[in-house]
Amino acid sequence: MIITLKTRTPVHIGTGQNYHPNEFVWTKTRDGILFVSRINQSEFLRGLTDDQRDDLISQMDEIFTMREFFEKYKLKPQELRRYRALNRTGIENPPEIRECIKTTDIPYIPGSSLKGAIRTALLWWHAKDDDRYCREIENDLSDDHNYRRKKSIGDSYVDQLLNCSSKRPDPKYNLLRFLQISDCMPVRHNLSIESVLTSSLQKSQKFTTKNHTIYAECITGTFTGSIGGLDQISQVINHQDYPLLKKKIQLLGMKNADDIGSVPEHLNKTVAAWSRWCLENEKKLVSRSGGVYEEVLEKESEWVNTDAHIRLGFGIGTLYQTLIGLIEEKDPGLAVEIITNYKLGKYPRHEEFGDIEPPYPKSIEFSTDDESFGWLSFHAE
Repeated sequence: MIITLKTRTPVHIGTGQNYHPNEFVWTKTRDGILFVSRINQSEFLRGLTDDQRDDLISQMDEIFTMREFFEKYKLKPQELRRYRALNRTGIENPPEIRECIKTTDIPYIPGSSLKGAIRTALLWWHAKDDDRYCREIENDLSDDHNYRRKKSIGDSYVDQLLNCSSKRPDPKYNLLRFLQISDCMPVRHNLSIESVLTSSLQKSQKFTTKNHTIYAECITGTFTGSIGGLDQISQVINHQDYPLLKKKIQLLGMKNADDIGSVPEHLNKTVAAWSRWCLENEKKLVSRSGGVYEEVLEKESEWVNTDAHIRLGFGIGTLYQTLIGLIEEKDPGLAVEIITNYKLGKYPRHEEFGDIEPPYPKSIEFSTDDESFGWLSFHAE
């Protein structure tokens, strides 16, 4: 099974590492276009003369920028760079840049990130029509062992849903171990540095943009990968260790163990519906801004409602937020209780005409060009 992803907006999947002006050189073309060249530190240091090395060491206690050093000794960034990225931040020398994940300096979409998003979509697809969902969440929260462990909300429900064994949940018997998703490598790609602005619901109950700016490497382009492992289901479907597997494969869209051909269409449909639901919830928050972000999300709705899309990476949200969102829809009173008792938001909530007021907040990131992050068209075949 092949997966094709095409970015609609810049995507940032980070390594958890940042780099600074002492690790890159910024340049500007005659047309005023800015670039950042990430320098190969080992080659850079190996090529220095003794005097240059002494000069470099003497500057380490000061605010050191690689560009100034390169200009002083007439070094050429293109000869020492690992890779180059278009700088779309509007400032020449970003103070700190979040690194995106790469292999041999080539960015890609990790299979783990994609699988995490598909997992959330499948869970949402099932839970939205499950009458037991809120009751099981409520029972789980009444367990003293789980009291105040807000990050574990929904874990028991998820474990039971995906567990194919009659024993206690174990990753070895998890349904999604059969959904083996590869890394998606680029067919074509571009790398850019983007300014990231965070907006969230404030005490005024308006959706407001924070002053702090994040600078992050982002990728655009087309990426392809594959899904394997589903053929293993037929080999263990009758094994005593997987007594619940026949029932659980319905979550993947399969009617029987050999029905692998139904999985791509089911994934496309499920991911598409989940993304539309997520976007509609974001629009509820953004509607309080009365500003340009409403127009941004309306434009996104046009293509999200036309084809299957998925969001990946920084600023996208979590399984935890998705499950809480479903509780809001199914049982607003329970949602108010959870949000208040577990301090999930900064402000108390109340139920008003069947809705949470104010809505449970989710921070959303936009670029300085008023563009969302992380959107990709999704197609499995």
